[in-house]
Amino acid sequence: MKKHLAVLAATAVLGVTSAFAANPFSDVTPQDWAYQAVAQLASQGIVNGYPDGTFQGQTNITRYEMAQMVAKALVRQDRVDAEQNAIINRLANEFSAELNNLGVRVSTLENKVGNFKFTGDARLKFVNKVEEVNKKTHETARKSTFDYRGRVKFQATVNDNTKAVIRLVGDKEFGTNARVKTAVDQVYVQHNFGQYVTATAGRQNLVLGNGLAYDDSFEGVVATAGKDKLNATVAYGYLAGGKFADSKSTPVINAKDDHEWTSYQVNYMPFENVAVKGYAVDFHNKTKATNKDFHGVAADVNFGGHNKAWVGGEYVRAEQLGTAGEAWTAGLGYGEASMAKAGTWGVKAQYFDVKGGAPLYSTTWNFVDTNQKGVLATVDYTVAKNVGLSAYATIDTKDQANNEKPESYRAELNYKF
Repeated sequence: MKKHLAVLAATAVLGVTSAFAANPFSDVTPQDWAYQAVAQLASQGIVNGYPDGTFQGQTNITRYEMAQMVAKALVRQDRVDAEQNAIINRLANEFSAELNNLGVRVSTLENKVGNFKFTGDARLKFVNKVEEVNKKTHETARKSTFDYRGRVKFQATVNDNTKAVIRLVGDKEFGTNARVKTAVDQVYVQHNFGQYVTATAGRQNLVLGNGLAYDDSFEGVVATAGKDKLNATVAYGYLAGGKFADSKSTPVINAKDDHEWTSYQVNYMPFENVAVKGYAVDFHNKTKATNKDFHGVAADVNFGGHNKAWVGGEYVRAEQLGTAGEAWTAGLGYGEASMAKAGTWGVKAQYFDVKGGAPLYSTTWNFVDTNQKGVLATVDYTVAKNVGLSAYATIDTKDQANNEKPESYRAELNYKF
């Protein structure tokens, strides 16, 4: 009875007494599979059992106490073998309600069944900008679009060093008669060669620098060597996204035939809050006018606790075009919106200057394009846990001849699961 009262008091302190989906006081007997599984983990030193460091075998325990032990095992999941990992995953699924109500939200636990884990996101997006409506007369008109997109990512653990990933995506514009467009936008296998080398083969996302020149799909092999403070990446393959991807809108371009490249990137953190990236790209087919080798550098500096203030920028240049192929950005920011914490927010203002020949194959920045300059303002706010609101607007946008260009706006609501 005293033990049950102590558990009740601890639960009340956590503020979750009324939230239990299962009865926390129901006994788990020594005959239950879960009891035997925890006993096995305890004998192998994976869990320590009760607070005094013992596992009192052959004694009924509550689901609440069992969940605490499973939580301890989850913390050590990266140090167990495949058999122990499977046991921990099964226990986590069995006691997921108790773990969630106790505030245990471990990334290895959520949405995981056996060796599979799935995550996803959904987005509602509104865009208002000027677009060309007649290619012959170059007539333009302001157009507003409202669309939605959903993505689900499946990750399978092949063994301790290998995983396979597939991501499905579907999107559609509201008010159109077209069907929802679905595709597999990521499919790859990743393998760790020891602690310092990782290789990924297949269709994946590739980011050069901070994404000014390219942040999109890439088909090929990407190898990374090093640790967080200093590492290098080499990627060989084909552009599979952006302006030059295969699509009905750009039928004259064949990404695999015309946009094969090797990229090299070095990432260095000389200090805890300073990150510097340098990269270079060599196209293997330079017969197309669009294929210009380029190089770039990016830097980010954070000030204050929890990344409160940020200063950063990026420079990229197409080697065959000189100054006509330059692009650069510099910006300031304050705050940081975290999808895991409601009420967090962040703002940024970045100035862009992009020449007509700049190698912006698929930039990560909304509304930034060649032959323009101006400011992009961004606001991010976490409305609720895993629900974020973002807004973007261009300010004082001009072409390189200083002629004013129409401003653009975008707002999106993002959900993460």
